[in-house]
Amino acid sequence: MDYLLILRGINGGSYHQIKMATLRALLTAGGLVNVTSYANSGNLCFTSDQSQPACEQQIATILGTNFDFPINFGVFTKTTFLTELKQAPAWWGSPDNRQHMCLFKLKNYAEHDGWLRDHLTPIDQVATTPHLIFWSVVASGNFQHSWYGQVWGTAFYAQTSTRSYRTTRRLWQLLQERTT
Repeated sequence: MDYLLILRGINGGSYHQIKMATLRALLTAGGLVNVTSYANSGNLCFTSDQSQPACEQQIATILGTNFDFPINFGVFTKTTFLTELKQAPAWWGSPDNRQHMCLFKLKNYAEHDGWLRDHLTPIDQVATTPHLIFWSVVASGNFQHSWYGQVWGTAFYAQTSTRSYRTTRRLWQLLQERTT
């Protein structure tokens, strides 16, 4: 089965640096197959005969053994990711004056969807699925006034990992191209 692995909080400046080649090698040595990465921010695809929970445990062990800082992550089956991405609302990715993001709910995500909806500003648009949050912000210089601009440091922020619309669509394409 094909999987998508999303890591949070790595390669963001000078802290928590992980070379993707090193990470691919560690995951491959740990038994995952056909490990590929996209960009330098913790987006990986791999194949495994194991269940999603077993893959999560294996990856947690690999990360915990090889890095001296905690790394939150999420593992999503190809089917789950592609199915939920098809549920994106029509406004997500529209070519108007908005910034579009996809937030991945990581393995320790507590139910924050109601909390999120209760705090949105008029310039935020949000739609949720079980594993993804589609978020658009009117990008007319007011990003810091959006609710997305205010979530830094919250439990919600620590339990999600954001990818741009463009990166999310590229991950979709990479998973579509996998034939295992």
